[in-house]
Amino acid sequence: MKNRGAPLSQNDTDDFGAVRGVQRSPKWAAFEKRFVRGKACVCCGAKGPLTGHHVIPYHVRPDLELDEANIRPVCTGVDCHLVIGHLKDFRLWNEDFDADAAAFLQKRRRAMALRKSRKTAQTK
Repeated sequence: MKNRGAPLSQNDTDDFGAVRGVQRSPKWAAFEKRFVRGKACVCCGAKGPLTGHHVIPYHVRPDLELDEANIRPVCTGVDCHLVIGHLKDFRLWNEDFDADAAAFLQKRRRAMALRKSRKTAQTK
């Protein structure tokens, strides 16, 4: 996991990590809802609740805010969006997000399969 660039200063974000001075598109909420519908988290495979994660943050490239090629469906939970997408700090972003998400998903699936095989072996 690599952070792209230096972190924003605390003064650049509000209490929720939103970047000050960069307005969300009024189309974002409807776009995000449609985008995540029927999808699974690219990090863990969960079906929801999901949010849209910008691979390149919208405050860096506002022109990519509504570009589906720049957005991935992720869990709203701490592990997927915050840890993998933002390296535990919403002021940062993970430039290796796609590779890290795929690796995490693969590890999770292997662990779940192992758990299932152990349970099956215990019941025999």
